[in-house]
Amino acid sequence: MHYSECDYSIIIPVYGTTDILKILYKRINKTFQKISENYELIFIDDCGPSNSWKTINEIASFDSRVRAFKLSRNFGQHNAILCGIREANGNLLITMDDDLQHPPEEIPKLISELKKGFD
Repeated sequence: MHYSECDYSIIIPVYGTTDILKILYKRINKTFQKISENYELIFIDDCGPSNSWKTINEIASFDSRVRAFKLSRNFGQHNAILCGIREANGNLLITMDDDLQHPPEEIPKLISELKKGFD
């Protein structure tokens, strides 16, 4: 399937989280209602000890902006992020942890600072 360019790609490596993924998805959607509807959410399952892949596929089944990738074995967070970066179609890439360590509600502040010229 070919994906078109979008404004934002949110890349999330997933390892060992299942229950929190739907909460994370809902919070990202709520945050992006104020920013742009033109975004994609990329989950990369890094073969953790939970059934995250099932949850990721459930989310992807009802939202075409969600893209799901499953690594063949555990390669680690950095390699999972690199996979997401390679697959991303966004003009701006945002990486987040899967455990809500990075609150999605902070994304507008990040984007605001980027627009001011900060890295």
